[in-house]
Amino acid sequence: MGSTGLSEPLLSLADAGYRFVAGCLTVAGREVTTAAELELHGITSVTTVAACGECTREGDCFAPLTTAVSDCKCECAAGGHGDVCVPAPVPAGPPPPPPLTPPPPTTLLPPPPPVGECISDMVYPEVVQAVGGGLSWLCYRNVTFSGGGMSLTVLIGAMTGEVANVTFDGCTWRDGAVLLLLGNAHAAVGSLNIVVTDSTFSDALLSPEGGFPPRTKITISGSCFTVAGHIRRSGLGLRRPSCVAMNGLVISNESAVVLSGNVFQTVRASSSAIHVVESSLRVSWHSL
Repeated sequence: MGSTGLSEPLLSLADAGYRFVAGCLTVAGREVTTAAELELHGITSVTTVAACGECTREGDCFAPLTTAVSDCKCECAAGGHGDVCVPAPVPAGPPPPPPLTPPPPTTLLPPPPPVGECISDMVYPEVVQAVGGGLSWLCYRNVTFSGGGMSLTVLIGAMTGEVANVTFDGCTWRDGAVLLLLGNAHAAVGSLNIVVTDSTFSDALLSPEGGFPPRTKITISGSCFTVAGHIRRSGLGLRRPSCVAMNGLVISNESAVVLSGNVFQTVRASSSAIHVVESSLRVSWHSL
């Protein structure tokens, strides 16, 4: 409150029988204790002046429903509610907050298998995932990968070891799922064996891409590939439905790509079972 109190009267209109309790106010550093002093500062029509530290029925309680005040506690008559004897029940507290929306469930991905073992007999979560970092062994056996949101990238350049092995045995890829074998000619591996065997690709895509390190053998055998429509893969525009896309695939230095005993089925006349992107397979230096 300013040094001169209020700029205009606080109470401008009141009906007969009203109560206006004021007091224990400090104006310009001085405590105001009387009705006359209150009027000097624009606080007029006060019915009760309250002293500091004093509890009264009029100042601290709803007087019509208060019988007495004891130790600054209002004692209520019939119909009075709460600490100050108001005529309606007082809620115990603010309404409870709305229930929190539970977070979406966390997708649990299997950890990389120990050397000599495989991730086996499961339906893989529909995720975009890159694997291979720091590993020399990756094996999936009887695993189902499905859905247009399922993309598994094997990062050859991130693998290590004298001999690195990547195996997909008896796996099923379907409904838009993608297996990307992302090569890197400078991978820190002595030799690399990639095997896709006895697997099924139904409207799914197998895509070996880029250059592979020396002494790489990629074997795709005993598998069934069926394609009816376009399969989308980020960064790769296929002009026609395909189930194997070789994207700039390069092998060299005693390396080989072997396709053996596979079945390729296309539904559309415009489909191509194996699609070569950008450039055909390049083979050099004692490779096949």
